[in-house]
Amino acid sequence: MRSAAPSAPAALALALLAACSSKPRDKAAGAGARATADGGAIDAAATRRPDGTVALPPAPPVPATPPGLPPLPGDVAPTPAEVALGELLFHEPKLGADGTTACASCHDPARGLSGTEPHPATAAGRPSLRRAPALVNLAWAKEFGWDGRGAGLAGWLPNHARGQLDRTVDDIALTLGASPTYRAHLARTSAGRSDSDTVAAALAGYVVTRFAGGSPWDAHEAGTAGAVGDDVIAGYQVFTGKALCGSCHPPPLYTDHDFHRLGLIASPDDGRGRVDPAQAGAFKTPGLRGAASRARFFHDGSATSLDAAIDWHLAGGRGQGADPSVIDPGLPPVTLTPTERAQLGAFVAALTAAGAAPARPTLPSDLP
Repeated sequence: MRSAAPSAPAALALALLAACSSKPRDKAAGAGARATADGGAIDAAATRRPDGTVALPPAPPVPATPPGLPPLPGDVAPTPAEVALGELLFHEPKLGADGTTACASCHDPARGLSGTEPHPATAAGRPSLRRAPALVNLAWAKEFGWDGRGAGLAGWLPNHARGQLDRTVDDIALTLGASPTYRAHLARTSAGRSDSDTVAAALAGYVVTRFAGGSPWDAHEAGTAGAVGDDVIAGYQVFTGKALCGSCHPPPLYTDHDFHRLGLIASPDDGRGRVDPAQAGAFKTPGLRGAASRARFFHDGSATSLDAAIDWHLAGGRGQGADPSVIDPGLPPVTLTPTERAQLGAFVAALTAAGAAPARPTLPSDLP
């Protein structure tokens, strides 16, 4: 954890950042156009025309940026049709080579679009190298993946599909062509692009509009009286001061988008060293917005609660026996009083908005 200068917005890109695990498909019942709790599109009750084609109702609006987040970068402008199709694709298990693995299998919407397993299985049955990170607030990110290998959609998404779904984007587009409903979505979304490029744009549009904002702390900063307690306000002072958290987790996104060594050596992994050998063992700083909804923390999933992750940082990353000389110098051990520790935890928890997890969409029933 380190400096208090906020991160600059970056260009649009997508990282479906970690492996998807094999889990059974949710059979959602019912039909009809409706919206998810986070503003995304639900598969509509499509109308079948006499010629067998499908007429779709209008796509819901693109989700608005919630309070507390910076303005979207100018080149992040997905269309409603892209987001609507992208939500279906993200949750569609038939896109995995095993027929049961979707992006949402690993990036669990009920857990802030993050992973619950340290090494989830890919569609090919192989264990993933790392836990799936939270896919929120990526509209402002520059590099994607725990090691930052994903520098943009064009190079990252095809690699992800091959490695995690065990399918190419071209394969996915061909699969979708067997569904009249998905064909209607592709036609509405294409804007002259190939089906493969439309699939990529739709997934990108959905992922970059998954926002974590509108938290109790944002309401407090907007002047809402009683939005948080005195312990949270005191915790912000601990966060930005004595605990040194603000150096790597600066507002408003509470990440510096940089890479740091935290002493996590139990699972051998070069991390950023795969991109830059001089940064071996470093991993990308996750944002803290929405952190209280996550089940595990760090790239190896070794912290199983938010409190455990906070305590790891306060201990200076010494818990797995790493040589202190290889731990980021911005992560020294910090001793807090019990009151300060409780206040710090209360502040970090106040960066997560209240409310139920978003509903999963009703998927097209005509995909073989």
